[in-house]
Amino acid sequence: MNRMHEAIAALVFSVALFSGCAGAARLPARTRGPAGENLQVKQLDLAFLDTPGTQRQEVLSRLSSVNTSYTNPRLFWGRWSDSKWGYWWFIAGDNTAAGDAKRIWHVHNLLVSFDENGTIRKRKLFDNDQSLWPELHAQLADAPPLDLAVPVSLGVSGFRDLARMTLTDDFLELVRSKGKAPVLRIAPQKIVRFSHGRSETRMHPNTTCHTLHFEEKTEWGKSVLVCASPAATATLFQYFQQYGSPQLRWE
Repeated sequence: MNRMHEAIAALVFSVALFSGCAGAARLPARTRGPAGENLQVKQLDLAFLDTPGTQRQEVLSRLSSVNTSYTNPRLFWGRWSDSKWGYWWFIAGDNTAAGDAKRIWHVHNLLVSFDENGTIRKRKLFDNDQSLWPELHAQLADAPPLDLAVPVSLGVSGFRDLARMTLTDDFLELVRSKGKAPVLRIAPQKIVRFSHGRSETRMHPNTTCHTLHFEEKTEWGKSVLVCASPAATATLFQYFQQYGSPQLRWE
């Protein structure tokens, strides 16, 4: 039994305990791009990637609908999600009733690396984020160094109303929209662990979430959840690979 069927079974059992009804249904297939826009299946034909000599420009052109907008001459990152199943549930009692119906979405990622001439060197498809992150770290080792002559500002979200992050060679600045101590500055070497969470495709199809763990307790505590677009996430990975502690743990 795969994870999707396990989740449906757990939902049906849980609803049954409360004298309700639940079920799963096969639905017309749908595919959506990295920002949640609906796509046509024919836009995701990946067969051309196996043609010898295929160039980066062709990849960018033919897979523009799933391009995460991460800019790197040695790497293309595509991301999309698809759905063929959904679930529904209904509970009634004590003169009240509640119910809902949702699609079940599965995320896919494509990494295509290029040589110095822009020819495809390798391509790999990932059906879950957990297996994506180690490969992305390895691929970013060949990325052009970040230019921090001008601080890089990233739009982010997350715990404590996080709203923005700014990267410099000396410190990482985190800004939240409300609450006490709205700004936190911390040296990248003070981040001791970078852990990865699951993506919430129903709410944030273009967002993945990660937690920065601090060496010492700060005004914000010992960690902060950071959710960002794929392009911002890749930039953050690069930043810590270049400026972070050599002992930084990626989990």
